[in-house]
Amino acid sequence: MKKHILTLSVALCLAFAGSVSAQNFLPDTLLFVFKLHGQTRKYEMSFRMEHDSLRLYWGIERNLKWQSGSYTVTPEALGRGTRLSFLQPEDGRHVNLVPEETAYFLSRTAYRQLKEHHSFVYNQTTYFLFKEEENEGFPLLHVKDATEGGEMWILDYPQLPLVWRMKNNPLEINWEVNR
Repeated sequence: MKKHILTLSVALCLAFAGSVSAQNFLPDTLLFVFKLHGQTRKYEMSFRMEHDSLRLYWGIERNLKWQSGSYTVTPEALGRGTRLSFLQPEDGRHVNLVPEETAYFLSRTAYRQLKEHHSFVYNQTTYFLFKEEENEGFPLLHVKDATEGGEMWILDYPQLPLVWRMKNNPLEINWEVNR
Protein backbone atom coordinates (compact mmCIF):
# COMPACT_ATOMS: atom_id res chain seq x y z
CA MET A 1 0.00 0.00 0.00
CA LYS A 2 2.68 2.50 0.95
CA LYS A 3 6.23 2.30 -0.29
CA HIS A 4 7.65 3.42 3.01
CA ILE A 5 6.55 3.09 6.58
CA LEU A 6 7.62 6.40 7.91
CA THR A 7 8.08 7.16 11.57
CA LEU A 8 8.52 9.98 13.97
CA SER A 9 10.91 8.94 16.69
CA VAL A 10 9.71 7.07 19.75
CA ALA A 11 11.11 9.97 21.75
CA LEU A 12 8.41 12.20 20.29
CA CYS A 13 5.72 9.93 21.68
CA LEU A 14 7.46 9.62 25.03
CA ALA A 15 7.91 13.38 25.30
CA PHE A 16 4.20 13.89 24.84
CA ALA A 17 3.26 11.14 27.29
CA GLY A 18 3.37 13.46 30.28
CA SER A 19 1.22 16.21 28.81
CA VAL A 20 -0.98 14.59 26.19
CA SER A 21 -3.37 11.69 26.62
CA ALA A 22 -2.60 8.39 24.88
CA GLN A 23 -5.13 8.90 22.09
CA ASN A 24 -3.27 12.04 20.99
CA PHE A 25 0.12 10.50 20.18
CA LEU A 26 1.31 11.44 16.74
CA PRO A 27 0.88 8.66 14.20
CA ASP A 28 3.78 7.31 12.14
CA THR A 29 2.56 9.18 9.08
CA LEU A 30 0.98 12.62 9.05
CA LEU A 31 -1.38 13.89 6.38
CA PHE A 32 -0.45 17.38 5.16
CA VAL A 33 -3.29 19.07 3.26
CA PHE A 34 -1.97 21.77 0.89
CA LYS A 35 -4.01 24.51 -0.73
CA LEU A 36 -2.50 26.39 -3.67
CA HIS A 37 -4.32 28.43 -6.32
CA GLY A 38 -7.68 26.80 -5.56
CA GLN A 39 -6.29 23.25 -5.65
CA THR A 40 -6.03 20.83 -2.74
CA ARG A 41 -3.38 18.12 -2.47
CA LYS A 42 -2.99 15.61 0.36
CA TYR A 43 0.52 14.34 1.01
CA GLU A 44 1.44 11.65 3.49
CA MET A 45 4.64 12.70 5.26
CA SER A 46 6.93 11.32 7.88
CA PHE A 47 10.20 12.46 9.42
CA ARG A 48 13.02 10.06 10.25
CA MET A 49 16.47 10.70 11.71
CA GLU A 50 19.14 9.07 9.58
CA HIS A 51 22.62 9.51 10.98
CA ASP A 52 22.92 13.26 11.73
CA SER A 53 20.39 14.32 9.09
CA LEU A 54 16.63 14.29 9.07
CA ARG A 55 14.87 12.76 6.09
CA LEU A 56 11.31 13.72 5.21
CA TYR A 57 9.57 11.06 3.15
CA TRP A 58 6.47 12.12 1.25
CA GLY A 59 3.89 10.32 -0.85
CA ILE A 60 0.67 11.04 -2.71
CA GLU A 61 -1.72 9.01 -4.84
CA ARG A 62 -2.22 10.75 -8.19
CA ASN A 63 -3.93 9.30 -11.26
CA LEU A 64 -4.19 5.90 -9.54
CA LYS A 65 -0.41 5.79 -9.07
CA TRP A 66 1.59 6.18 -5.87
CA GLN A 67 4.16 8.96 -6.19
CA SER A 68 6.86 9.50 -3.60
CA GLY A 69 10.20 11.06 -2.83
CA SER A 70 12.16 12.62 -0.01
CA TYR A 71 13.96 15.67 1.28
CA THR A 72 17.09 15.41 3.40
CA VAL A 73 17.73 18.20 5.90
CA THR A 74 21.40 18.66 6.85
CA PRO A 75 22.67 18.71 10.45
CA GLU A 76 23.54 22.41 9.94
CA ALA A 77 19.96 23.23 8.96
CA LEU A 78 18.56 21.20 11.87
CA GLY A 79 20.59 23.35 14.23
CA ARG A 80 20.69 26.76 12.59
CA GLY A 81 18.49 26.80 9.48
CA THR A 82 16.93 30.11 8.49
CA ARG A 83 14.62 29.20 5.61
CA LEU A 84 11.71 26.91 4.86
CA SER A 85 11.98 25.08 1.57
CA PHE A 86 8.98 25.49 -0.72
CA LEU A 87 10.39 23.14 -3.35
CA GLN A 88 7.55 21.27 -5.05
CA PRO A 89 7.74 17.48 -4.68
CA GLU A 90 8.51 15.55 -7.87
CA ASP A 91 7.93 11.83 -8.15
CA GLY A 92 11.08 9.81 -7.57
CA ARG A 93 13.23 12.78 -6.51
CA HIS A 94 15.31 12.54 -3.38
CA VAL A 95 16.51 16.08 -2.70
CA ASN A 96 19.30 17.17 -0.38
CA LEU A 97 18.33 20.62 0.87
CA VAL A 98 20.95 23.34 1.26
CA PRO A 99 22.37 23.89 4.78
CA GLU A 100 20.08 26.88 5.43
CA GLU A 101 16.81 25.10 4.62
CA THR A 102 14.43 22.98 6.63
CA ALA A 103 11.25 21.35 5.33
CA TYR A 104 7.98 21.92 7.23
CA PHE A 105 9.66 22.60 10.57
CA LEU A 106 11.87 25.19 12.25
CA SER A 107 15.52 24.81 13.15
CA ARG A 108 16.46 24.40 16.81
CA THR A 109 17.88 27.94 16.90
CA ALA A 110 14.68 29.50 15.49
CA TYR A 111 12.55 27.48 17.92
CA ARG A 112 14.74 28.56 20.86
CA GLN A 113 14.48 32.22 19.77
CA LEU A 114 10.70 31.89 19.58
CA LYS A 115 10.51 30.39 23.07
CA GLU A 116 12.96 32.85 24.68
CA HIS A 117 12.24 36.09 22.79
CA HIS A 118 8.71 35.45 21.43
CA SER A 119 9.93 36.06 17.88
CA PHE A 120 12.18 34.55 15.24
CA VAL A 121 13.31 35.26 11.68
CA TYR A 122 12.76 32.76 8.87
CA ASN A 123 12.91 33.40 5.12
CA GLN A 124 14.01 36.96 5.97
CA THR A 125 10.66 37.53 7.71
CA THR A 126 10.15 38.23 11.40
CA TYR A 127 7.38 36.27 13.10
CA PHE A 128 6.02 37.23 16.51
CA LEU A 129 4.30 34.94 19.00
CA PHE A 130 0.60 35.74 18.93
CA LYS A 131 -0.64 33.14 21.42
CA GLU A 132 -0.26 29.58 22.62
CA GLU A 133 -3.00 27.20 21.53
CA GLU A 134 -3.89 23.52 21.30
CA ASN A 135 -5.11 21.37 18.43
CA GLU A 136 -6.48 17.97 19.39
CA GLY A 137 -4.38 18.13 22.54
CA PHE A 138 -1.13 19.11 20.81
CA PRO A 139 0.48 22.36 22.04
CA LEU A 140 0.93 24.90 19.25
CA LEU A 141 2.64 28.29 19.09
CA HIS A 142 0.63 30.64 16.87
CA VAL A 143 2.93 33.18 15.21
CA LYS A 144 2.19 36.06 12.86
CA ASP A 145 4.16 38.11 10.40
CA ALA A 146 3.04 41.71 10.94
CA THR A 147 4.34 42.86 7.53
CA GLU A 148 2.68 40.47 5.06
CA GLY A 149 0.06 38.78 7.24
CA GLY A 150 1.45 35.25 7.15
CA GLU A 151 0.58 32.96 10.07
CA MET A 152 2.01 29.69 11.32
CA TRP A 153 1.03 27.28 14.07
CA ILE A 154 4.18 25.51 15.25
CA LEU A 155 4.19 22.32 17.28
CA ASP A 156 5.66 23.24 20.67
CA TYR A 157 8.21 20.43 20.69
CA PRO A 158 11.95 21.31 20.63
CA GLN A 159 13.13 18.13 18.86
CA LEU A 160 10.81 18.67 15.88
CA PRO A 161 8.93 22.01 15.86
CA LEU A 162 6.64 21.16 12.93
CA VAL A 163 4.81 23.92 11.13
CA TRP A 164 1.43 22.35 11.87
CA ARG A 165 -0.46 24.94 9.86
CA MET A 166 0.42 27.80 7.52
CA LYS A 167 -2.13 30.43 6.52
CA ASN A 168 -1.94 33.62 4.42
CA ASN A 169 1.47 32.67 3.06
CA PRO A 170 2.55 35.39 0.59
CA LEU A 171 3.58 32.58 -1.81
CA GLU A 172 -0.01 31.27 -1.49
CA ILE A 173 1.26 27.87 -0.31
CA ASN A 174 -0.85 27.05 2.73
CA TRP A 175 -1.15 23.76 4.56
CA GLU A 176 -2.48 22.06 7.65
CA VAL A 177 -1.63 18.76 9.30
CA ASN A 178 -4.59 16.39 9.57
CA ARG A 179 -3.59 13.41 11.63
